[in-house]
Amino acid sequence: MTAAEHQEASSARAVRPWEVHAVRYATLAARKSDLFYRYEAYGEPDADVEMAYYFWILRRDGETIVVDTGFDPAVGARRGRTCVCPPVEALERLGVDTTTVSTVVITHFHYDHVGNLDAFPVAEFIVPKRELEFWTSPLASRLQFASHVEAEEIASLRQLAAEGRVRVTEGTEEVLDGVTAVAVGGHSAGQQLTIVSSGGGDIVLASDAVHFYEELELERPFAVMHDLERMYAAYEVLRGLARDGATVIPGHDPEVARRYAATGPGPDGISVVIA
Repeated sequence: MTAAEHQEASSARAVRPWEVHAVRYATLAARKSDLFYRYEAYGEPDADVEMAYYFWILRRDGETIVVDTGFDPAVGARRGRTCVCPPVEALERLGVDTTTVSTVVITHFHYDHVGNLDAFPVAEFIVPKRELEFWTSPLASRLQFASHVEAEEIASLRQLAAEGRVRVTEGTEEVLDGVTAVAVGGHSAGQQLTIVSSGGGDIVLASDAVHFYEELELERPFAVMHDLERMYAAYEVLRGLARDGATVIPGHDPEVARRYAATGPGPDGISVVIA
């Protein structure tokens, strides 16, 4: 099923809408030349840029789904990131009991998306098949790949798979009613989008398929990538979804929290309601 086919199928049947929360838990002060691939090619002066770190919560009729799990605060500190609120504490402040969450969707395996896995003792983890295959392969140990993950977290994911607590997705697949995973690759081997049906239309949680609005609008690839060609192709998928009426939410842009703060401030002070 393609992303367009997903939208057509969803519109043809009644789907109970989800409420989508973006939870900002950390920040990083950087330079554009640090974050955008070959930034010097644009012939523009360098500039300061703020990078925000999010995970997402989907809520509907008493059901709660978590999309990505943020980084382990100790790992973030070692990597020079400022933790605004530890992810598990943020979830608690939002009234989410991680010990009872039944489903966690993982968009890719980089350290800032798969920390704190042991906080979800009963959850099934929905992960991209290509991502699991790549990060448990010998090639993933090469420095330029391995520097973006934590070996212990990859080992945890491998163990969860061995225990039968991992469900893999491939291509475009509706993983839950009103929640569709779309594998695009590019940033990471199996990077996926998460399309969520909400009361105001489809919300596309781009995760790291696009980090900033600028990255997509000006077509400026992020510095961390697995495949440049597929990264560009992912932009085309996202643009197509936007043309069809979906709202695209970048994975690391502080503007997300600003754009939605007025219409849907979260009760905890660190989240916004996207829809």
